[in-house]
Amino acid sequence: MEQTGGLQVTSGLVDFDDPGGLIAADLSGHLRSAALAGAQARAVASMVDEGVLASLEDLGPRAVVVVCGAGPAEAAAEFVEALTAGRLDVPFVRTTQLPPWVGALDVVVVCGFDAGDLILAQAVAVAARRGATVLVAVPLEGPVGEAAAGRAVSLAPRLHVPERFGFVGVAAALLAVVALLGRTRAADPRADVAGFLFALADRLDAEALRGHPDRELDGNPAKRLATRMIGRRIVFTADTVPGLAIAEHAATQALALGGQVAAVVGLTELQLAIPELVAAPVHGAVAAEPVDPLFHDPFIDAPPAQIPVRVLAVTDVSRQFDTATRLRAVGDVELLVIDEAGEGAPGPGESAAAENRTVGVDPIGDGGRAAGVRAEAAELLGLVVRCDLAMVYRRLSGEA
Repeated sequence: MEQTGGLQVTSGLVDFDDPGGLIAADLSGHLRSAALAGAQARAVASMVDEGVLASLEDLGPRAVVVVCGAGPAEAAAEFVEALTAGRLDVPFVRTTQLPPWVGALDVVVVCGFDAGDLILAQAVAVAARRGATVLVAVPLEGPVGEAAAGRAVSLAPRLHVPERFGFVGVAAALLAVVALLGRTRAADPRADVAGFLFALADRLDAEALRGHPDRELDGNPAKRLATRMIGRRIVFTADTVPGLAIAEHAATQALALGGQVAAVVGLTELQLAIPELVAAPVHGAVAAEPVDPLFHDPFIDAPPAQIPVRVLAVTDVSRQFDTATRLRAVGDVELLVIDEAGEGAPGPGESAAAENRTVGVDPIGDGGRAAGVRAEAAELLGLVVRCDLAMVYRRLSGEA
């Protein structure tokens, strides 16, 4: 695959600017599934609007315990935990099994995608028996459905998507629970939370539309991200803990969908590794031929060529210049930034305006803390949509 001017890219299978070819090559329907993040958030918003979580509005629990299955559910719980750290009035405990101290003073949220997971079913049954308020964000079938019957509030997904695209649905459910349990000065907390989730859904739909196969590479952030990963070793990083959770999700999707191995490290750790990255021999190779060590003499032959490293950094419009400065020595860095226009980083002097537009997605809330969590959630979950679509395009390129 060749890259001309950083944009025009074709592969051995499909052309990124050939919508018909992309859709025809997507035999598994991954493009459609990746675009359903907004619909998942809207389904959770509808549940809140209908009063499914009304029992939480006046509740002051001792702790919120999230028992999650492995995979995207655990990743989404990690994201919400990082996002609300230091901002939530209730302790947030993320675990893979129900702790022995859970009792009637606690709220237990069981989330996952496997209705036959006996660990999740046991967590539901035991928490309910101990008198805890139990919410189940798992398909209500099999052992989990039997354990939850008549004893738990259902947050079961109304929209079924492949598990690898379920990150946003679990994150939206947990954000709804956390928002209703957090202290609020809103007159109608249910309408406040539902309004935020509906706005979030619109935001995610807009990002999916920008990544639609019909949009050409020049104006398609997801396609551009896919092209930036071709012919490179990829390192994902982020300048915040919630951002790092999104980077980990992106790296997981790169492997699961595109077959590309990518590393994930924090920004501080990456800075410590800059001398090694800069000193590593590249020799201009983009796709180095494998070297048989049996016939390679390090004293006579040149060092074996290595595929160049590209750093993809998750950041915010207000922090992008600082992050770019910290990574300046790396050389090949791409900032993953969400803004209202969806065109990546704004120009000089536009940061404050872009940040205000982002915060504007938050409806009437309970002040700065809620607005901060919600604005950051909208930005980062938008990046989830972009990365999911990009990894699907990466898969369809035939370069995995």
